[in-house]
Amino acid sequence: MQSITGPGVWTGVELGTKEAIVFELGARHLAELDANLKLVRDRGMKTESIKRKDFPLHAIADELSACSADLHNGRGLLIVRGFPIDQYSLADLETLYWGFGAHLGVAVSQSVMGDKLGHVIDVTDSDPHARAYRNRQELTLHTDFSDIVSFLCVRKAKLGGLSWFASALAVHNEIQRTRPDLLAVLYRGFYWHRFSEEGADATPITPWRVPVFSCCSDKVSCRFIRGYITEAAAHESIEALTDVEVEALDYFEEIAHRDDMPIKFMMEPGEAVFINNFTALHARESFENYPEMDRRRLLLRLWMTVPAGRPIVPEVQIYDSGRAGGVPPQLGRTPSYARKAEADTFPN
Repeated sequence: MQSITGPGVWTGVELGTKEAIVFELGARHLAELDANLKLVRDRGMKTESIKRKDFPLHAIADELSACSADLHNGRGLLIVRGFPIDQYSLADLETLYWGFGAHLGVAVSQSVMGDKLGHVIDVTDSDPHARAYRNRQELTLHTDFSDIVSFLCVRKAKLGGLSWFASALAVHNEIQRTRPDLLAVLYRGFYWHRFSEEGADATPITPWRVPVFSCCSDKVSCRFIRGYITEAAAHESIEALTDVEVEALDYFEEIAHRDDMPIKFMMEPGEAVFINNFTALHARESFENYPEMDRRRLLLRLWMTVPAGRPIVPEVQIYDSGRAGGVPPQLGRTPSYARKAEADTFPN
């Protein structure tokens, strides 16, 4: 629980604007992406079957390696700008994005639908209980369940939808400096509710405590979604949160959302953000959509594992599928919290 050093410790005030984390795609990069798109199209490959070797990007390999290094050992936050949104069909754009992402990680399932290339779009008119990436409500700073998460903006909302990002390592240091007693509580961790996405024969609540902060091979990692913790603690089989546990969670969020901590910006069409899920937090303000489906805010999303990536303790994995499995697919299911009440039957 010592103070962390390195480029992964930053504040929004220090970064200033998003220009500090932008990698711009130029004509050379786009030509290489287009050539590889034609290659996989000529071979008749489906997007989710494409592996890194199928989309080699030899001409820009050194720059992709630098992007990967920045994600894993640098700031853990990167914007890749210049994806040609208007020049391709949505299907071809998905393939370009997938192929680029394959050089930064291996895509895993994001939900019970088994989707490895997710569409972040509001569907609450048909499912008012839709999971966070399929609704329009505000999301506070949190991590997802993969090594790397990425979003490519295809269309903006009519109003709102500002994105926030913060260094979880900077939050760790501030808590260590001001309230080390609460940091110890966060290292101990909490049980998490799995919201019916745990898969067959698995318990709806993690049998282990998931640490908010953990250390493995001298690397500190973060995993945090407040709602999953509070839902588990409300279950009759789990002990209620103590006053000091609530205080620790409140203090984590207070520090993370402090004015100087996050960098805030609007994602523009053609911009893709890549986030190290163990070192950086992300959030989204609520938004208002256009009524027409083809004008609604749309982001493409990748959850990626990195086989030789950051060393982590096993307890940070929420699902029994482990690091490379993502959310266990369940035939016929959609990522909705409407079944939360059913999940409250906890097996002995």
